[in-house]
Amino acid sequence: MPRSIPDRWIPYKACGKVIEGTRFICFKFSLLQTVQKGFDEIWDISTLLETIPNLSAVIDLTNTNRYYNPSEFRKAGVLHKKIYMPGRIIPPEEIVQEFMDTVDEFLGKDCESLIGVHCTHGLNRTGYMVCRYMRDKLGVNAKDAIHKFEIARGYKIERDNYIAHLMGNKPPPPDLGVSTNISAVLPSDHNNDQNSSSSKINRNAKSWRDEYLGDKEDGYETGRYVRNPNYRSSNKRRERSRSRTRSNRENYSRSNRNYRTDRDCPDSDRSYDYRHDY
Repeated sequence: MPRSIPDRWIPYKACGKVIEGTRFICFKFSLLQTVQKGFDEIWDISTLLETIPNLSAVIDLTNTNRYYNPSEFRKAGVLHKKIYMPGRIIPPEEIVQEFMDTVDEFLGKDCESLIGVHCTHGLNRTGYMVCRYMRDKLGVNAKDAIHKFEIARGYKIERDNYIAHLMGNKPPPPDLGVSTNISAVLPSDHNNDQNSSSSKINRNAKSWRDEYLGDKEDGYETGRYVRNPNYRSSNKRRERSRSRTRSNRENYSRSNRNYRTDRDCPDSDRSYDYRHDY
């Protein structure tokens, strides 16, 4: 279990609201009470379950299994799925597909309850995956999906490569800076295209959101990203993907892409490493 609080975990509010038109609710991961000694507000699994009484399933996107014991969810009758997803990089499609399949499976088990999704802060990885599902499976315009997620969670997605990729544009390299702005979403942010006030943590603000979420055309909508309504790849695309994976397996290794999970790191109590963004 962690010896310290992960970077930027405290400033984010614990839980968002249900995303409009979905059964998703997103939140930061819960910590053991023993780690939160002296906190005014405790965010552990029992508090989470009290906050979201109609929660039926949780998808954990953190890149480690050291923060909490998922058996606590199962004892409460809540389904739990662990998907290891490193932070800051665009995830491989097999991880995205695993998320899609998991959501479909959970939705098929229950017609009314909510699905909770979290990463470390319940914002960047969570936002990317939830917006991918809304875009690819629910047919929601990418810009609208981002808007609905950010309004519900209360913060703007911080990773420009995630935003660009969702919009169907070529993503820039991942930002490996040590820290990030925390930008709360105000009601006027999406309606009037105004900037919100932000709590800065040692990083200069950039205008990438204006480039990808302004008047620029949506690559997803204009055909640069072609959506398959059933999301399943054609046989030709699957074979091409398998061939590419086989031929580039060595160059596409986890170590070369900083793609490491807690399973690869036996010292699970080591200090927070921003490069892997647990």
